[in-house]
Amino acid sequence: MRERLESLLLVLAVGSTVAIGAKRVGVPYNVALVLVGLLLVVLDVLPNTPMDPEVILIAFLPVLVFEGALFADADSLRAASRPILALAVPGVLISLLGTAAVATLVLDLPFATALLLGALLAITDTVSVLLAFRSVRVPHRLAAIMEGESLFNDGTALVLVVLASRVVASGTFDPITTLRELSMAMIGGAVLGGAFGAVGSALLRRTPDHLTAILASTVIVFATALVTERLHASPVIAVVVVGVVIGRVARRFLEPSRVLALQGFWETSGFALNVLLFLLVGMQIQAEMLVREAASIGLALIALHAGRAVAVYGCFGVLRAVTREVVPLRWQHVMLVGNIKGALSMAAVLSLPRDMAYRDRLITIVFGVTFVTLVAQALPFARLLKLLQVATPAADLTLDAAKATLIAARRGQAELDELLASGLVSRKEHAERRAAFQRQVIGAEAALQSPQGEQAKDHLTDIALLSAQKAAVLDAARRGLIAAETADAHANELDHEMVKLHTHEGGG
Repeated sequence: MRERLESLLLVLAVGSTVAIGAKRVGVPYNVALVLVGLLLVVLDVLPNTPMDPEVILIAFLPVLVFEGALFADADSLRAASRPILALAVPGVLISLLGTAAVATLVLDLPFATALLLGALLAITDTVSVLLAFRSVRVPHRLAAIMEGESLFNDGTALVLVVLASRVVASGTFDPITTLRELSMAMIGGAVLGGAFGAVGSALLRRTPDHLTAILASTVIVFATALVTERLHASPVIAVVVVGVVIGRVARRFLEPSRVLALQGFWETSGFALNVLLFLLVGMQIQAEMLVREAASIGLALIALHAGRAVAVYGCFGVLRAVTREVVPLRWQHVMLVGNIKGALSMAAVLSLPRDMAYRDRLITIVFGVTFVTLVAQALPFARLLKLLQVATPAADLTLDAAKATLIAARRGQAELDELLASGLVSRKEHAERRAAFQRQVIGAEAALQSPQGEQAKDHLTDIALLSAQKAAVLDAARRGLIAAETADAHANELDHEMVKLHTHEGGG
């Protein structure tokens, strides 16, 4: 036990050092970690420390999934629900079957094991994509689709990993039974996630400080995962729903300091587990096996991207034909290249039973695919966004800075006025500080008076008005003032108008 703990601490120390260095040179930390993982494979310098698959399943996956869901914007996900669901359900199945077909025919894997490989490689990783989105601004709707797809895609794919691993273990495949178990796992996970999310939200709102809020969120996450697992539903989908619900409630009802503490804790936890996973996988692969499976890794990559292309372009083509909802073609190109693998795929493959047939080969292929996608796709991803003219021009970022200054200064003035009314600040100090804020307001308003600024303000006004109209229509339906069908039809029309605005924003 002591030796294992020392090994894990050593891995964490090495990984943290690598991640810090990567941050300094501007490289995504997961890219640096997978490179070091490969180096560990070649040099064999760290001890082989196999992890208990149950630990990966119970301790690692819930944290990684919750951390991603906590930062998600529930309103944005709801607005982009159709494209997200199109990719998260049929898209995952198409990608899985495409990869499985190649794995069966070319990689000489049994069909059940090929399905398992397809499910493992259907899991996406948003770390690299979101890091690129932070450095290069993209249309909000595109970011919401990719983030939401990853969250719910991962839930679907991880359910399929569990089902496929059962098929491998049993040696029998019954499509009807598998489909029924898939439906029950997904629906059960969503329902239980909603229930635990409601309980967790109520609990969070009653916590007295950030420490108890962090503790409460931790209890809710692991309680959700354990109870859902016991009830044979999907703990991953349940935790995703809990994360989205708790994140939304926290941002609405908790003070900013507590929200920042929550986000900081879970971001740190996710980072630590990413570090461990990348290096633990590297410690469990043999260099000669990685070389031997190089061709298999290449074929798996081809199958992966071919299936992804069919899923993205096909699903969005059908979506446009059926609902008239348009996802710009340039955005679809971004989603194809953004099909990057990462910590979740490796956590899933490490969670497979140790005695499972082909486990070592699956670990090697998943690591190889992850390595290639991170190095070949994640590193140049920000440049690709600019090449596809999806990234917001620099001038728009200047306008963004002016808008941020204006919002902050106006809020500061409002807070000062409240302090003055409460007698907590003198009139002299109020006047001096308000004048300082007013200078910021004047400067920001001057920047926004340019033709570009006026156009940006008009665009934002259009979006705000359409959003307000949609909210009013749906609220009227909830109050029984108009029929639900009428409200849905009108809301769909407003959605189409918003899609047009976002399409124009993204250069589609």
